Amino acid sequence: MDVKSLTNAIEATRVVSYVNAGCIAILFFDFFDCLDKEIRVIWMKKLNFTKIMYLLTRYSTFWEAGVVIYQLSIPGDWFNACAIAFKLNAFLFVFGLGVGEAIMTLRTYAVWGRNPILKYGLPIFYVAVWAAGFTVTALFLSDLEFAPSPLNPYIGCYATRTNPIIFMSWVLLLFYDAVMFVLMAIPAFKAFRSGGRSRLLTVVYRDGVLYYLYLFVISLVNILVTLLAAPDLILIFSLYVSHFNCKYFETSRS
Repeated sequence: MDVKSLTNAIEATRVVSYVNAGCIAILFFDFFDCLDKEIRVIWMKKLNFTKIMYLLTRYSTFWEAGVVIYQLSIPGDWFNACAIAFKLNAFLFVFGLGVGEAIMTLRTYAVWGRNPILKYGLPIFYVAVWAAGFTVTALFLSDLEFAPSPLNPYIGCYATRTNPIIFMSWVLLLFYDAVMFVLMAIPAFKAFRSGGRSRLLTVVYRDGVLYYLYLFVISLVNILVTLLAAPDLILIFSLYVSHFNCKYFETSRS
């Protein structure tokens, strides 16, 4: 490895470490800051399917944070452990995001008054898109390679090979959320034209629109990062996205 490549690798590794450390700090600060509200809004409520899905989304993020901490502390020459940790991180990210999107899909179904067409159409659409997403992720992980860190004998993981096919996962997410946005916007527009100021508009505009706008922007950023940036930066925003999802669902239930 020449000096320029080594310098770029070290910079990328540091960026990943700083961003992940910041996300972990935000995650734990927010958890303790909002713990009383979470106990009141979530834990004190009756157990149901939506609550179980929320808890899966919420606490898979902490598992993901634990894996990230492990990645940041792995000795530079333990590159096999880096590969295992990275794959586990990717799985937890896709799992948490998938559960979160399932909650949004249920909300879209409710907004449409439990439309019989959407009753079957949405589950089929969800399974098709997320099955494709898991397939793309599996192909990406099968090509993933790590080598001894350029920071060796210090700590951190250094990816030497990744498959840019992972950008298709973000394209699929863009497509899925665009469809969900349209499905939520249609009844909202009808309610607005009729002069309605119901809970429907609050759900769609406060929760739905901002949520989808955020995911649209972050998906575009991740596509660019995947195609243009160093391999180490592939999942740089994964923990942040996971935290946003669980924070959004906690807020929307309050």
